[in-house]
Amino acid sequence: MRRHTPAPNGPHPPDEGGRGRVLAICSGNICRSPAAELLLRDRLGQLAVSSAGTIGVVGHPVEPAMARLLLADGLPPEPIAAFAARRLSEAEVASADLVLGMAAEHRSAAVQAHPQALRRSFTLVEFSALVAALPTSVTAALTAALTATAYPSGRARLQALVTAADDLRRSRRVPLPADLDVADPYGRGEAAYRQAYAAIRAALGPVVSALRED
Repeated sequence: MRRHTPAPNGPHPPDEGGRGRVLAICSGNICRSPAAELLLRDRLGQLAVSSAGTIGVVGHPVEPAMARLLLADGLPPEPIAAFAARRLSEAEVASADLVLGMAAEHRSAAVQAHPQALRRSFTLVEFSALVAALPTSVTAALTAALTATAYPSGRARLQALVTAADDLRRSRRVPLPADLDVADPYGRGEAAYRQAYAAIRAALGPVVSALRED
C-alpha cells in the first residue's frame, strides 16, 4: 500500500478512515499522560487515544498514586491494570490527529520528532484554553462546523476542533494561561498527584464537551 505523506506543517495526517487519534505525552508515561489517556478513553469512546513518554519507562504500570485517583474517580479497573508505559516514536506523532503534551517540553519533543505535526500539537492546558474560548472567538460558521450535523464523523469533528484551535492560537487573540504545563508529580507525594490529576481532569473538561457526540 502506498504511503501518503502530509504536506509540511499540514494540520492533519491523511484521512484513511477509522476513528480520530489522540496522543498524550509526558516524560515517563507513568503518571500524567496515562491519566489523560485513560480519562479520554473513558469519556470519548469514539476516539482512539494512546499515550507515550519522551523517556518512557517501557512496560511500567500507572504509578499507584495516580491509579488510585483514577479508580476513585469511577474509572473501571481493567484498563488501568492493563496499562503499560511506552516510549514516544515518530510514527505515533505522525499518525495522531491531536497531540497533547503535558508540558511544553513534550509538545516540543513531538514537533521535533515529526515537524509536520506542528499545527496539531499543543500542551493540554493550552488546547483546553483555546477550545474553551472558541464559542466567543470564532465566526458562527466555524462554531457550526463543530456540530455533529456538520461533521458526523468523530474523526472529522476532532480535526475541525484542532484546526479551529490552531487558527485561534496563531491569531493571538486569546490570552493563554501563564503556565501551560501540568506539573510532574513523580516522587513528590500524594498531594502533588492530587494536584496534577485535578489539573488534567479540569483541562479535559472543555475538550470532552466539544467532542462529545451525544
